[in-house]
Amino acid sequence: MPLIPNFSTIQNSGTPSYLNFTDTSTGSDGTITTRRIYMLQADGTYLVPKGTTTDYVLWSIASATLSLNLLTQDTALSIKVDWVNSVGTVLYTKTTAYGFSAFGETFYYGLTQNEVPITNPNVALSTNYFQNKMLLRVYLDSAGQAVSFASDLYAAQVAYDSGTFLIQNANFNF
Repeated sequence: MPLIPNFSTIQNSGTPSYLNFTDTSTGSDGTITTRRIYMLQADGTYLVPKGTTTDYVLWSIASATLSLNLLTQDTALSIKVDWVNSVGTVLYTKTTAYGFSAFGETFYYGLTQNEVPITNPNVALSTNYFQNKMLLRVYLDSAGQAVSFASDLYAAQVAYDSGTFLIQNANFNF
């Protein structure tokens, strides 16, 4: 059965800087020798590990999984994986838009944890606190919708950046 290319990418809350890739393709093709991962950012540049001189990351065909330490904040990416033969010819390709929000979601959950039990009623009852918490939720949800509904990396990244700003200025916002 010929290869039907597919992959998944996840981010874990405990290690939000890491992207974990899994090749979920079915079938096979003995001429494939490697995979290339292209991670296009909203600004039109490619996300690669420091020191990488190409727009892509090589992913050995010998391993079904790959973990990359790349992210410093919530990020929207268009990820393309190419399955390539020994002379560099792309045999199969798959592209999917992803929104990675573990930084913001982890921070948001931390806010929730700090509310139960209410140890500081002045903070818990603060209108500013809850307005900013809701604003963070809206930014995270808006980014997710931009990715899932329209594969709109730009709108997603603007929302993620707005949420990141709230988090980076937590002393003033929460």
